[in-house]
Amino acid sequence: MQKLKFAEDATNPLECVDWMELVTLISPEKRCSVAAVERNLSACAEILGEIKRRAQAAENAYPFAIDDTAIVLSGKLRDYVPYIFCLCLSWFGWKARRGNKIFPRRMFEDLSKYAAQAFVGGRALRFGAPRTDLPASFNEALFHMASEIGEGTVREKNGNANAKDDTLDLIAWRDFPDGYEGKLFLVGQCASGWDLEKKKRDLDAEAFFDDWFTDRPPSLRGMRIGLFIPHRVPKAKWVPITRRAGIIFDRCRIAYWSHQSSEFKDQKRYSEWAMKTLSTVRYR
Repeated sequence: MQKLKFAEDATNPLECVDWMELVTLISPEKRCSVAAVERNLSACAEILGEIKRRAQAAENAYPFAIDDTAIVLSGKLRDYVPYIFCLCLSWFGWKARRGNKIFPRRMFEDLSKYAAQAFVGGRALRFGAPRTDLPASFNEALFHMASEIGEGTVREKNGNANAKDDTLDLIAWRDFPDGYEGKLFLVGQCASGWDLEKKKRDLDAEAFFDDWFTDRPPSLRGMRIGLFIPHRVPKAKWVPITRRAGIIFDRCRIAYWSHQSSEFKDQKRYSEWAMKTLSTVRYR
């Protein structure tokens, strides 16, 4: 078992708070003092400010609370599965290994789907490959998606049978009782790694529907685009990334919305992966 390494950038309050949260989870006391990191920062206020922003953004899905000059675990770990899963995925990452039966990247896409569904108050599908909600075949998946959303006509023959998902990871929508065209669409891309600068430009949703549909869904006119990430975004970068990527669903927003989702029933698998990951490190 290795000691949990301190933040790679000791001057970055986001990384330092991530480290504090992890220490809180693995320490016997289930707490971490701000003093453990403040010597690496210009001011203690930076740490406390970031903790308060997380608590505000995730609300009752945030696992920690401020106790004097420390953060403490608010309850049981199983009560905060979405946030803790995203925290572990963000900090430790994940690499594909032969024989693995658990795929956190796919799990993150499913978690993002639950968050998107709760956000729009409707339905959602994970389109990202390899698919579980939809047929494995790209073309069959398109037809199934069109049938589910109730809009648009898919091309009978497309020019690229190996498109996989063409950068579209999920789609969520909210119908009216009449079922007619003209509804809220949210299409999203998930970036569980740190290639955020690339990912924020990847998804061109209008081009996706132009390429694969002969008759585009009319609701695309009011479509919203989302970028789903298990990380936290520096406050200074929030507006520039939003301008390019659309609605940012960061760790706190995903935790907040998936925490409310009645569809998120497979929490045990997420919890087991996070606990197994945390068990590989120690505080002291």
